[in-house]
Amino acid sequence: MSDTPPSTPPDLAAATERARVLAQALPFLRRYAGATIVVKYGGHAMGEEGLAEQFAADIALLKQVGINPVVVHGGGPQINAMLKRLAIQSTFVQGCASPTKQWSRWWRWCWPAPSTNTSPA
Repeated sequence: MSDTPPSTPPDLAAATERARVLAQALPFLRRYAGATIVVKYGGHAMGEEGLAEQFAADIALLKQVGINPVVVHGGGPQINAMLKRLAIQSTFVQGCASPTKQWSRWWRWCWPAPSTNTSPA
């Protein structure tokens, strides 16, 4: 008989790691229970299916533990690609877009303001 311990099944190892991470997160989950938090879903993550699935699972977990996540769209790569396609120059100051007049017109065309019309259709 061998003196080496039996190997741990991969799913048990993954479950053990997940339990360890959740135990470390518990103080933060308690602290922010009932709070509304803003989570940026960045453009780079949007381009990868695996990251999108994990992001959705993480957001669902936050909701399940009593935190109210509000997801905002980053979309930098997608926005930059469209600006390039339209030959609109974009500049950034300390990581934030610094829109030109032309850029602002394009932005309003893509994302118009919500309607203020409250009459029934």
